[in-house]
Amino acid sequence: MGKGLVIGKRRVRFRFFVFLFAVIMGCYYLIYISTGTPAYGIVQYGEILLKDEGDALVIRQEKVYDAPEYGRVNFLVAEGESVEKEAPVAILYKANYREELVYQLYNVQEKILLYQQENIVQEIIDKDLEKVEKDIVGTVASIQIAIRDLQLDKLDDYEKKLRSLFSSRQKMFDQKMRSDPYLERLYKEEAELNKQLEEWKVELVAPESGLISFSLDGMEDILGEKAVNYITIEDFKSFYGKDVLKQADSGEDAKAEQPFFKIVQPGKWYIACLVSKPQINYVEGQEVDVSFIGPQEEQAIRGRVYRVVQEKGETLVVVEFDEKVEDFLNKRSVEVEINKSFQGFMVNASAIVTRRGEKGVRVIREDSEVFVPVEMVATDGDNAIISERGEGKQLELHAKVRIER
Repeated sequence: MGKGLVIGKRRVRFRFFVFLFAVIMGCYYLIYISTGTPAYGIVQYGEILLKDEGDALVIRQEKVYDAPEYGRVNFLVAEGESVEKEAPVAILYKANYREELVYQLYNVQEKILLYQQENIVQEIIDKDLEKVEKDIVGTVASIQIAIRDLQLDKLDDYEKKLRSLFSSRQKMFDQKMRSDPYLERLYKEEAELNKQLEEWKVELVAPESGLISFSLDGMEDILGEKAVNYITIEDFKSFYGKDVLKQADSGEDAKAEQPFFKIVQPGKWYIACLVSKPQINYVEGQEVDVSFIGPQEEQAIRGRVYRVVQEKGETLVVVEFDEKVEDFLNKRSVEVEINKSFQGFMVNASAIVTRRGEKGVRVIREDSEVFVPVEMVATDGDNAIISERGEGKQLELHAKVRIER
């Protein structure tokens, strides 16, 4: 058997040749890399559009007000309507109201009408009075139907109209005849019944100006305006999706000392959005465009980054808006897409290298290479928007830069 190659008194084994081959190939690769043709690019002025998607919580400036009594409610304003302070917003009919009082009142008013008609000479009844009488009869019938069918949303308008008609008729009769004891007694009974009816009807007014909403989710006090300064990623995860919207309708019962409606201020409002592995480098004061994802996708709204919280690879971005809160009065847990366009000096992303812990680009000037420290503002993986650090002004448009292979 062969004993292998012997140099001097030493036997050279096969693994020595394997090692030698590897060393030669490594040297060849290093020589090839050092003498190979380098790649270059130029500094351009460009734009990169980045977007992030995530779950978000809507945060508004809002205050909830309780119902003062138990009873059935009739709204006087529409959902989302702008109201002034002290403006009537709803009529609350107390739980112990007596419908028979309404019928008693109309019976007394009918007696007054018949008595006055019988005691006024036919010649003095003119066309205006006939029209008023006809309107009264029609309105009384409408009120009776509304009470029978529990259509309380129409009752307040009918009552206002009837009071106006009675007032007009009374003025006409007062001009034609004087009251007698019987008529005075009917007037007194009418006044007492009106007083009793007013006692079980409560008019609710707006405690402050703003946008009114009868839709509540139970998180109004938790996610108020102050929450934008303190909400954490853990808070977000515990709140998102936990809102349960409850909307009151006319004709439904209100509960005493329970949340009844809210007033939302039309100025600033916010979203807190949780993003995993964000593409955008968020900075406070940065302008972004936010689109709301869903069946009724909203138009993008321009907002401003108010606060940024970063924990364990996740980012919570709080964005502030100045418009369109009226479209989000009844929304809390939503999905959004945040878009940001970056413009400026753009280079191939591979042109950015790190030297001694600092990012920069290698600018070629004649036969020399200058390392220029830069900040990478944004990147889409292929290209990057950069800005020069310091005040050197060494980075120029169309400058030649070396690309790392």
